[in-house]
Amino acid sequence: MKKRLISVALTLPLFTIILLYDKVIYLFHLLILSISIFSALEIFYMAKVHRQKNLRTVIATMIAMVLGYIITICGINIFKGDFSALYKIIETKNPSMDLSLVMVFALIATLFIINMFKVHVSTFEERGRAILTAVFCFIYVGLGVWHMSLMRFMPSGKYYIVFILLCAWMSDTGGYVVGRKLGKHKLSNSASPNKSYEGLVGMFLFTIPIGLLFYYLSAKGYLAPVLGKNIPNLTLPQMMLLTSIFTITGFLGDMGESLIKRMYDTKDSSKLFPGHGGVFDIFDSVILTTPISYYIFLLLQ
Repeated sequence: MKKRLISVALTLPLFTIILLYDKVIYLFHLLILSISIFSALEIFYMAKVHRQKNLRTVIATMIAMVLGYIITICGINIFKGDFSALYKIIETKNPSMDLSLVMVFALIATLFIINMFKVHVSTFEERGRAILTAVFCFIYVGLGVWHMSLMRFMPSGKYYIVFILLCAWMSDTGGYVVGRKLGKHKLSNSASPNKSYEGLVGMFLFTIPIGLLFYYLSAKGYLAPVLGKNIPNLTLPQMMLLTSIFTITGFLGDMGESLIKRMYDTKDSSKLFPGHGGVFDIFDSVILTTPISYYIFLLLQ
């Protein structure tokens, strides 16, 4: 617990400044891209792809993620020398995901091509696992995390991002604290033997009050000096429903990561943050929540 608190104290202030300060919005987008890349690299590491001499697959995936993200944020004109889209980021332009979806099929085609040769370097089974891991990283981690950048372009984007992060991390904290102290009835021994029904209840015990507090502070305008004047027009029942939905999606994202780690027989995705693990460990519950919340907020606008 001490290591966790030290890691939070060192990283949270910097993350908060990058998230909230509009003049360094390019750092925010760079941070989102970095989160997706580091998470993908950690998954490759857990899958031991680097040990199976499939480095070309890893490199191709990283290049595809960078290009896919640039296309998502700036559009295809950036490759024609039109850098005006970079300035439109500050003007809260709302980009599209259409072109980045094309990158999925481009990546798959590229992976097939680069794995057609030098069969003796790694087995077909290893190559197949590397390709599937690459596609999973691009679709789930890449496109999932990038929706946070898309959300940042919304008029109330900062409110939404802070809200889903609070739901994700408070539910994770509630599940950990309550589950560790009171957890007796296991949820799934196959996916995560440490998760319990008591911990699941603890998630809601921690997030529901946070949802209420966030609604009250937003409605009264107390958050406006920090998050801006574009306060989302959400009713209390909507806020409570969203809090519950994002708690569940956060839980599913956390369980999904636990399943991946069990599959690869590892405890943490990496040792980058003492007490927390790696980037994928920290943002596991956010990755699934972000795209779902993005489209919900689009419908509610």
